[in-house]
Amino acid sequence: MTKKEKRERKKQDRGIVDFMMVTNHFFHYLQQWISEMNDPRDSSYITYSQTDLGYMAILKNICGQHTMREMEENFNHE
Repeated sequence: MTKKEKRERKKQDRGIVDFMMVTNHFFHYLQQWISEMNDPRDSSYITYSQTDLGYMAILKNICGQHTMREMEENFNHE
């Protein structure tokens, strides 16, 4: 695949952008709702926000992946 083909493919692939547009349109308060949930993690060990983890879980289910490990293996495999 040439660089030009990669650029063209990237222009067409707006998956996450489209997902966020639909989510913000139909579920206005989803991000706020996720961040209001009780976070049982120790604050000194937190790398990712609760909202980031919530969106990852939602995307995992939308993409039909059964586990986070399966999602990582499938999406990081060219």
